[in-house]
Amino acid sequence: MRSAFHVAGILLTLGALAACDVGFYWQAAGGQMEILGRRRPIPDVLADDRIDEPTKAKLRLVLAVQAFGVERLRLPAEGQYTLYADLQRPQVSWLVVASERYAIRAVEHCYPIVGCMGYRGYFDREDADGFAGSLDEEGYDVLVRPVRAYSTLGWFDDPVLNTMLVADDLELMGTILHEQAHRVVFAEDDTAFNESFAVFVEREGVRRYLLADGGDDGSDADGDGESALGRYRERQADRRRFRAILERGRARLEALYESARPEPDLRSEKARLFEGMRQDYEIEKNSFIIIRYDRWFAQELNNAHLVSIRQYESRVAAFERLFQQNGEDFGRFYEEARELAELDPEQRRARLEDLER
Repeated sequence: MRSAFHVAGILLTLGALAACDVGFYWQAAGGQMEILGRRRPIPDVLADDRIDEPTKAKLRLVLAVQAFGVERLRLPAEGQYTLYADLQRPQVSWLVVASERYAIRAVEHCYPIVGCMGYRGYFDREDADGFAGSLDEEGYDVLVRPVRAYSTLGWFDDPVLNTMLVADDLELMGTILHEQAHRVVFAEDDTAFNESFAVFVEREGVRRYLLADGGDDGSDADGDGESALGRYRERQADRRRFRAILERGRARLEALYESARPEPDLRSEKARLFEGMRQDYEIEKNSFIIIRYDRWFAQELNNAHLVSIRQYESRVAAFERLFQQNGEDFGRFYEEARELAELDPEQRRARLEDLER
């Protein structure tokens, strides 16, 4: 869960500081202005003797992956990462995700231009915690999670952030392609559609880059392209195992929430089912090859955690099928995806479900 849209730049452009929630918009504008003020052209950073070589290697990889994305994936040339900003902190912002307490359903927040989203972003952890606390008092399940990358949807010339470079090369490749994919298609009020589309482009793009590149781009991608691709596939297999555990637990929870049992019973049984997910992971964790989820399952889990994961994964299979139907031609695929984005929500949902079947 590394990326998100932020509405900071958009709100600043619109002069939304006059809106009723002044505190939220003010911190959003301040965070965006900090990022803008720290930007430097990547060529200047690469020529700067004060910058360490690992950082330069990551930035060279960013440029190589972007060039590949334009040439082979038909991603837009405009809006590429040409600037770098060191925020001198490990995350760019914090997202607050909330769900109904006895239903796995995201609490949405609506903004000018971009519509409604299943989260709210803050550049300061205390602000995020304060908003999360207010949602908890209202009776929602809440999650506050860090973000390493974000997009203003083209409203500003977004830089590569130091928070993006902490990932290994495979994750960095994915992040770059994911964020660029957001510039291709955007459906208002549909977080799952937007994120699932970008996840598909990210995965297919990384796969093709590793096969085409052969590991000779100057990065530390741990060997040749075939070897790196093998590790990437093992990561995806680990993520599928993780999601399978969550989906089984989600199904049990949804059956519970639909049972109309009294609230005390719901509360105790909900805790038992989340504990069951932890036990499922303990049974299966030796089958995980690259990624371990010990820390994830060690935290106090609630419905917001499931909502957060689902926002990024729920429609990927539909986009895989759409890509195949279009002969694995990215241009045709993007056109079909744009047409889906223009449908009304119910028509879009029905079409995606048809593709998944």
